[in-house]
Amino acid sequence: MLSRFKAYFLVIAAIIIIFTTTQACADMFGFFNKQDFVLSAPVKGQLLDKGQPVANTKVVRSLTYGDEYKDEAITDDNGYFTFTEKAIKTGKPSNMFDNESLIQHIYIENGTPEGIVLWYLTVSMHEDSDTLKDLLADLECDIAEEPQTYDIPIEEAQEHFFTIYGACKI
Repeated sequence: MLSRFKAYFLVIAAIIIIFTTTQACADMFGFFNKQDFVLSAPVKGQLLDKGQPVANTKVVRSLTYGDEYKDEAITDDNGYFTFTEKAIKTGKPSNMFDNESLIQHIYIENGTPEGIVLWYLTVSMHEDSDTLKDLLADLECDIAEEPQTYDIPIEEAQEHFFTIYGACKI
């Protein structure tokens, strides 16, 4: 009878140890800690063709951070388009094993996978940057111009920069 009690006690103790250790590891490594994560600040831009506004054109914003999040805007009569801030709940930023970058891609569909690239940026740090917010708040994108690559210093960390590719003036 006593040995059956000991065996029962050991099984219960082992389950408790495994559960608390697993939960502690999960918390420590960020597996279950979900938090708000901003994929993109609000975007305001104008679509141009040789300096002239392009009206009634669909502009697509694709944000990839593990999963892909897409939304669309239609340019107004003066070529202006906007996207609201996009945030998700995720455990990725607090997960020490997840080193995935955020990809921001704003484009016009033209039958190719990348489309006509207005803005393309891979963000590996400073995802909620004031520098990035300022850039996205006033895009002027002329599709007649060849896309350019810009290295923009990050105000919050001058030793780092954003590399942005696209048809928007920076």
